[in-house]
Amino acid sequence: MKISLALAALLVAAFPIAAHHSFAAEYDANSKVEFDGVVTKVEWTNPHAHYYVNVTGADGKVANWNMELASPNMLARNGWTRKTLFEGQKIHVTGSRAKDATNTGATSTIRLPDGKMLTMTGVQQGKQ
Repeated sequence: MKISLALAALLVAAFPIAAHHSFAAEYDANSKVEFDGVVTKVEWTNPHAHYYVNVTGADGKVANWNMELASPNMLARNGWTRKTLFEGQKIHVTGSRAKDATNTGATSTIRLPDGKMLTMTGVQQGKQ
C-alpha cells in the first residue's frame, strides 16, 4: 500500500513538469507570424495563458489561432488583468509559429485598436 501511494505521489508530482515545455521545444523563432484578428476565447490558466483569434485569410476562409502567453502570474506582475484581452476584441498579433505548422504560436506583441502594445513585460502606450 505504501509503495502504491508513493508511486501515485511521484506521478502527480511529475505531471506539471511533463506539461511544461521550453520555447525552443515547441516554437520556431525563425518562423514569424503576423495577423489581424478577433479574440474568440481567453484562458487565464497555468502554466501559460492562451487566447484564441479568428483570422480571415486572403481566400476569405477563417482560421482560429491558439496563441500562448506567459504565465498568469507573470502577466499580472506586468500589469495585465483578466480583462486585458476579451472576446470580440480586434487585435494585431506578432509571434513565432509552432514547429508542427499548426495554427499555434507564441506571442511577441499584441497591438490593440487604440495603439496600446501588450507584451509579456507590460502594457505600453503608443504604436509600434
